[in-house]
Amino acid sequence: MKNRNVDTKSSFELKSQFNYNRQVLGEVIPLEAPYVIYIESSSYCNLECKFCPHHISKNELIKKNMSVDLFRKFVQDLKDFKGKPKLIRFCGLGDSLFNKKFLEIVKIAKENKIADRLELITNGILLNDEIMPRLGKFLDRVIVSIEGLDDEDYKKYTLRKVDFSKLVLKLKKFSELKSKAKLHIKIHNSAVLTKDRQNKFFETFSNIADEIYIENLVNLWPEIKSNLGLEAGQRFDGKELNNVKVCPQIFKSMQINSDGRVMPCCIDWKGANLIGDINKASVKDIWNGKDLHELRMKHLEGKRNEFSPCKGCTMNEYSEKDNIDDYADQIINKINL
Repeated sequence: MKNRNVDTKSSFELKSQFNYNRQVLGEVIPLEAPYVIYIESSSYCNLECKFCPHHISKNELIKKNMSVDLFRKFVQDLKDFKGKPKLIRFCGLGDSLFNKKFLEIVKIAKENKIADRLELITNGILLNDEIMPRLGKFLDRVIVSIEGLDDEDYKKYTLRKVDFSKLVLKLKKFSELKSKAKLHIKIHNSAVLTKDRQNKFFETFSNIADEIYIENLVNLWPEIKSNLGLEAGQRFDGKELNNVKVCPQIFKSMQINSDGRVMPCCIDWKGANLIGDINKASVKDIWNGKDLHELRMKHLEGKRNEFSPCKGCTMNEYSEKDNIDDYADQIINKINL
């Protein structure tokens, strides 16, 4: 089965999930500011998906909602950069809508024009009449992860009772209220293994979503099997894996957790490679700091497989297209000036 990404506003035009019209990352490193910053406004979640740390290692998670004051500090920190991020994506181990201050947070982000684009990843369950009319005003895209096609699917994959029909109605209403924001709806391939189930997914959501997608479950989390036993190739297009020696993520993005801790990427959810804390340092100082520099050098020098969690990570192989391996020596010369 091949993945399918459909722009529903263009008569089911097949479009790639990736923007191939992109800069060659190896040529522009080091970046003045991260291209992407992931903000975990909440680490709480109302689901326990079988392929997520909320199920696999839930006792190791730090549960917290980001405070408005901490987010304001983050916004102020971004003014230290000459440029600004291309994307701020509100996501993490939890669902951002669990944070009762999320609307205030995303309003601050919009008003301060902190990035070219603002996006949210959510399971959609906590959408309500107060949230729905306002989210679309502040965000450029809302990505909703669907975990099944009925109540039983949700019980099977998320171990929670979810009224699927009610969720569909919420998303339909949000689609009508969302203003200019794009609504992107995706489902994992385990839930739509047959052609009939794929068709049911498209039929249910094609008139609601601006973009609709079947995404392969893959083994993202280090040392954990999270693909539910399915090997379907690359996460977004099912093609060959992007085998890399040097992680592109740590040169173009960072993850800021709900408590202010900063990780080099979203996969390092345990904080094995903690690179800073925005409670104690500025985002720019962390981006240009010693801890992240040392981590980058390890990768550039071919030592990725000598330490955790990088040695067990397949994020770049399964979910990435950028490859900077051939630029390693060039980048070393640049960042060691």
